[in-house]
Amino acid sequence: MMTDPFSILGVDENASDEEIKRRYLALVRDFPPDREPERFQSYRAAFEALHTERQRLAAKLLATHGTALTRLKTASLPSPEARQQGRVSQAQVAALLVEGVEQAIARWQETSQNETARTGASRTNGA
Repeated sequence: MMTDPFSILGVDENASDEEIKRRYLALVRDFPPDREPERFQSYRAAFEALHTERQRLAAKLLATHGTALTRLKTASLPSPEARQQGRVSQAQVAALLVEGVEQAIARWQETSQNETARTGASRTNGA
């Protein structure tokens, strides 16, 4: 199972299509499929997961972040009293899920604004 396609390819989360493609081709040249088939497969899967803007955004939003998962796990563990009764606090889990969704939406909006600003700047420079 692939962990993080950005770290597998060694690119930043805000890398452009060209940067991702350049890095992928460099890795494939260094580790061709006939010499390193497992490594090539992981590079190929990472490239396919990131080669379009939409797929990169999905990878960013769905990425597993260790600290966020640890917080969710810690907050959703039942108290000693709840363990005896066999119950988990649904309010805690719901609050953390809402917080995570809000953070994902904020990140998406920020990415959209940055992309709009970058596209607008390239249009004015090209005119």
